[in-house]
Order: sequence, then structure tokens, then C-alpha cells
Amino acid sequence: MRLKYQSQDSTQTLGEAIEEYQRYLTYMGRNVLTDAVSDDDSIWLYHDATHAIFGQDTTIEDETALDFWVLFGTSFSWKLLRKYQQVPEIGNLTKALTLKMGIMFLPKLYWRNKSVIWSVIQHSRRMKKKWPLKLPPELLSKTLKELREEYGISVLTDKQKIPTRVTEFDYSVVSKMT
Repeated sequence: MRLKYQSQDSTQTLGEAIEEYQRYLTYMGRNVLTDAVSDDDSIWLYHDATHAIFGQDTTIEDETALDFWVLFGTSFSWKLLRKYQQVPEIGNLTKALTLKMGIMFLPKLYWRNKSVIWSVIQHSRRMKKKWPLKLPPELLSKTLKELREEYGISVLTDKQKIPTRVTEFDYSVVSKMT
């Protein structure tokens, strides 16, 4: 299923694209995770915004590509990434993947997706400036088309996103762990 925000020239605002991504999560039977009101950093908003701006969906392969978009295409801080890694849902996902797929799954996943990862690295090197992982609220009202032009972001084409093998994974396992 192709979502509107995955189109390079989408005229949705970033806020609308995030909402579309979250509706898609619900449609797929996944939990939409939200930040606590008391939280200084909106980890889930930042995460969902990266899905929208870089045009990634919720497959394991797209999540893998998103890891590399974040590392090479954003102005992230190690402190913020550590905070993200400490979120219980992320720990549960890692445990579930290891239990269901085996301890060597993640290295194999990265290896199988090396061409996708290389495309992400190439695209991120051509960006005009890094995407702010810590999302300024004013960006939510700008269109994806405007933001992608401003930052020089080119979403991967369908051909560039094809992994050597698609991973079948039941995310309900993770939901049961929380």
C-alpha cells in the first residue's frame, strides 16, 4: 500500500503526513505510541516525523532504512538516540525480534538490505542540510514538498526500496509484551 506522504511531491503538511502514518499503524493493527506530557523530548513525534519526511513505512526493511536516514540525514544527538533506545517499546521490539528471528537476525537484515542502505546513504549525502531530529513545531505546518525541497530530501523510489528478501514479522508479539 502506497501512502500519500511517500510521494516525493506530496502537498500534505508534515502534521498531516504524521497523522496518515499513524492511521496506517492503526490499520495494520499496530499501536500508535505517544509521548508523555511531562516528557521534555517528543521521541515518538520525532520518530513519526522521520517516517513521514523520508517516506518510509512500517516494514522491518523500512525501519532499517530509517535507521540510516537518521544516522546520515539528520542532526541527531547521541543523547536523544540513547533516550530513544531506552524506550520500553524499543527494548521489547528488540527482544521480540531476537526471540522470533534469532540472535543473528539484525546483522543479516542489514546485510540483506545493503543496497537499500547504500541508496539512503547516497541520498543523505546529497541533502542540502540535515533534517532536525528534534523537530521544531513550526515545521508541522509546512508541506512535505516544501520541506523536501528546502532540505534536499529525495525519498527512495519503489525500485530503490526493494530488499533482497522481505521479512515477515508479526508485530502483535511486541504489543503483548507491553
